[in-house]
This record gives sequence, structure tokens and C-alpha cells, in this order.
Amino acid sequence: MEISAPTKKVKDSAKSDNLCLTIRDKVTPMNYQADAPTLSTLEEQLAEIEMPIILLEGTRQVPEEDGPYLSAVATLLARYFPHARFRSGNADGSDTLFARGVEAVDATRMEVVTPTPGHRKTNLHPENHVFPLNMVSALHEQALAYASNEATPKNRSLIDKRNEVPRLGAKARYLLRDTLKVLGDPDHNLPRADVGIFYTKPDPMDGGTGHTIRVCMQESVPVYLFTQWRRWL
Repeated sequence: MEISAPTKKVKDSAKSDNLCLTIRDKVTPMNYQADAPTLSTLEEQLAEIEMPIILLEGTRQVPEEDGPYLSAVATLLARYFPHARFRSGNADGSDTLFARGVEAVDATRMEVVTPTPGHRKTNLHPENHVFPLNMVSALHEQALAYASNEATPKNRSLIDKRNEVPRLGAKARYLLRDTLKVLGDPDHNLPRADVGIFYTKPDPMDGGTGHTIRVCMQESVPVYLFTQWRRWL
């Protein structure tokens, strides 16, 4: 498959330039104007994995001009990696655009991890595989809480008091859902993620998407941002 070169240079934010990208078991500083991993780079990382799990994640707000890129790269990856499964969180914006790209190839390969049963049910394709957070055991939820606190310490109080304060519990479920997308749950045939494809603008480390990126980094899951993967199209 031939991947055309970008027609213009993408301007990155200073925060993106200083982000660390996890490669296997080490954290490597990346400059997104200098480093341009190709689709072959991703292929090498996934070569020995029988059924790779590829996260497709991003912000809810996606400018109209960027939307087609998200669906296009998801379709590209679904065709390029026919044995891969894809995972997202059923949020509006990036999650939905990515999912539609995979579903254009094979909706059965799309895994959706939700904070609650029935979350945005009308947005789901009938052939998606849905995994609500409440399916996990109490023990595994504790593991998710620990990993969440390590990745985003400022949310520790919210996570730790999730069962005491209903308002905090509602917010905590979204963060634990994001962590579950990365760690998976072996008891429910939900493997750990192998790579993350993210759409983030302008600050990649902000909000729930930033939390998911930090969990990926913490778990040595390679991360690709928009300024990198858009060059594959």
C-alpha cells in the first residue's frame, strides 16, 4: 500500500514537541516536527502480535476540516491490519468518527468500552462488541483505580471517593473506563491495548484523552498523535 507524503508541514504546539512517546518498555522524548514514524513503523511494532488491539481515541471537539482524517485513518488501519481489533469509548466526536471508519470495513472488529450499560446506545453499531465498566470485578476495579491515580494524581481524591460521593462516582466512571480501555480485563476476554492512535488538539495531555495517553505511557503502549498519523494518508 502506498502512503502519499503530506503536502504541507503541520505546525505543532510546544506542548506536543515535549511530549514523551512510549516505545515498548522505555519512554523516549519525541519532537513531533522531527519524528515522523511511518505505517511501516507501526507494522513492525505489531508484527509478532496475533490479534493486535488498536485504541482509537480523541477529543469530543473535532474541527470540520479534520473529521475526514479520523475516519480515513481508521479505514486504512482496518484494511492494512486485517487481524486487528479496534477499541474506543463511544464518546461524541473523535470516538465516533474513528468507529465509523472501522465499521466501513468490518463493524464486528470494533470494541466499545463504556462507563455505564446502555451508554449512548443509539450511537452503537449493532455488530459492535460492548464492554461496560460495571462488568469488571471489584478486584480489577481496584487495579484500574490504582493505575488511574498513578497516571493522573490530581484526580486521586475523585477516584478514591467514587463510592462515597455520587457526583464524584459519575466522573470517576469515565476515568476508570478510559483506563480499562488500555489495561483490558482478562476475565472478560478484553486484552490489553497494543497501540494508541489519538486525535488531540491543541494540548494532547488535557482532559480524559490526556489521561488515556498517560495510562498508555505508563503501561508502555506506543502512542501516535494526529500530527504523526495524518502523514499516513
